[in-house]
Amino acid sequence: MEEEKTNKREVTNIELEFKDKEDIINLASKDEFVSLVMNDSLDAIIEGINGDLDTVDLFNILNISVMIKLEKSNFKPVLEKITQYYAGKEDYDKCIEIQSLIKQLKDA
Repeated sequence: MEEEKTNKREVTNIELEFKDKEDIINLASKDEFVSLVMNDSLDAIIEGINGDLDTVDLFNILNISVMIKLEKSNFKPVLEKITQYYAGKEDYDKCIEIQSLIKQLKDA
């Protein structure tokens, strides 16, 4: 039986404080939170591609005991979403870097 390959980077721990659904919606619209999610997701996927990992751990939501993982089959669609984020920020160098990662996935 083949051992599953997983990432070794330190997973970002997040603690969500909310009273109601609206608090979560507000958090999801804050640029600093979105930036954290996009940057850390990209770092995890880069490690996943470079290490030929089957899954990567993205975030550990501490106060609800949830580990968010991403399977290799979902790297490309998530990278495409991250590209849209960076295009909106007009960070075209990052977009080029991500397109190179998508090409690596296609060529693998």
